[in-house]
Amino acid sequence: MKTHDQLVEQLMSHPGVRAEVERIEQEEIELLGQLLKTRLDAGLTQAQLAERMGTQAT
Repeated sequence: MKTHDQLVEQLMSHPGVRAEVERIEQEEIELLGQLLKTRLDAGLTQAQLAERMGTQAT
């Protein structure tokens, strides 16, 4: 049985898989940037936003 790291390495050796992972990571970066801008525009701290969402800031 392969370890998680071995499986990831095997999957990432396929160009289509690598391209999709990179696309998803780029989307995630853009989304996080939008969320940060929105939070800052609203004048909220991480803790305030977390409280409104019913969770805890990290």
